[in-house]
Amino acid sequence: KTINNSYNYSPEVIFQSLNWSTGLQSGIFAYSDGSNQSFLKLNTGPVLTLGSLKEKLIDYTKFTANFTYVLKGGESPFSFDNLNKDPRINFNLQQQIYGPLLISFDTILNLNSGTYSNFKYGLDFKRRAYSIGAFYNSSNESLGLRFNIFNFDYSGFNNKF
Repeated sequence: KTINNSYNYSPEVIFQSLNWSTGLQSGIFAYSDGSNQSFLKLNTGPVLTLGSLKEKLIDYTKFTANFTYVLKGGESPFSFDNLNKDPRINFNLQQQIYGPLLISFDTILNLNSGTYSNFKYGLDFKRRAYSIGAFYNSSNESLGLRFNIFNFDYSGFNNKF
């Protein structure tokens, strides 16, 4: 229930579970040309977590399948800002390979057209205090780096391990 020295690859205790995740978002956007866009977005779906990321070899798998439904009014004058109202399922898979190395894969299934899009691939190096990773998004051919630092609010002392 608490973090200890067996958690070298995670800043939090990982519980094996099958959960159901839901979310609700809304927004209203007004543009200088007089147009506007409003939306109400519902997300829901299962999150399966196996393993605890304590062992060195394939001890963590996380799979998410998130259905998204959007009610939308109006249009944005910008193509990058125009919300997609097609119902879709977002798939995400994270898998530990060895030690702190994890790979990830994301894609979106458009339920109207039956096509997959927005493929993202990632490679992360995760430690309890930080993580660093790289990703590639094939839909816009972009590369990126990500860096996280954890436990800034830690106020105690811990034995070195």
